[in-house]
Amino acid sequence: MPKWLMSTLGVFAILFVLGAVFGKTPEPAPQPVAAPAASAEVIPPSTSVPPPITYRVSQVTDGATVELAGSDGSHRTVHVLGIAVATGSNCYAAETATWATTKLIGSTVHITTDTATGVAFSLDDGTDYATAALENGYAQLASDAASATLRDAETVARQAVSGLWAAPCKGLITAPTPQPPAQQAKPAPTKKTTTHAAPPPRTTEEEPAPAPAPESIYYKNCAAARAAGAAPLHAGEPGYSRKLDRDGDGVACE
Repeated sequence: MPKWLMSTLGVFAILFVLGAVFGKTPEPAPQPVAAPAASAEVIPPSTSVPPPITYRVSQVTDGATVELAGSDGSHRTVHVLGIAVATGSNCYAAETATWATTKLIGSTVHITTDTATGVAFSLDDGTDYATAALENGYAQLASDAASATLRDAETVARQAVSGLWAAPCKGLITAPTPQPPAQQAKPAPTKKTTTHAAPPPRTTEEEPAPAPAPESIYYKNCAAARAAGAAPLHAGEPGYSRKLDRDGDGVACE
């Protein structure tokens, strides 16, 4: 083998060895894998409905105006829809306010209609307040009311002539209670004076003495009576006796 070829092969051998030792590319160090981010907990929206507000009557202004205290701490003054009542000093106002106060104060009510102009509510027993007021003669049907139930309730009281439909109001609740006409004072009876006749004057003359009682006369028999001239003798006359009147006809010694 030529010398130059051997030199060339030697150089290639050296390069091969060096390449084997130093030419290996180091493998990259494994990078730590980040843990997946925890997903944020999703809270579903609440589906619970807050409890309804309940109301209690805390004050009565008149039969159609009351103050309600709510379970949420609220206070509201409301007008009862469908009825008209006497107020102030008008006829039947005092009686209506007394009835409403007794029926409502402290009671829990349930609002069935709530508008800008008023409310309708029922009591715990389910009684509609406006209907009860009309049926018992403590209210009239409001001019703007269109409820047939309320109209029928007013008819019941009107036909029974109860409450404000009776005297003295007779259905008029927009004026004071009518006063009965003043009775004219009866003239004092004239005292009768009785004139008594004067008693007759007392006389000082002495009354005549009573006649002396007849003397008792006795006849032993009819012969004695005849001898005395007294026969015949009648019953009641002096000397008459049943012994001498044998036939009992009231005449003796006939």
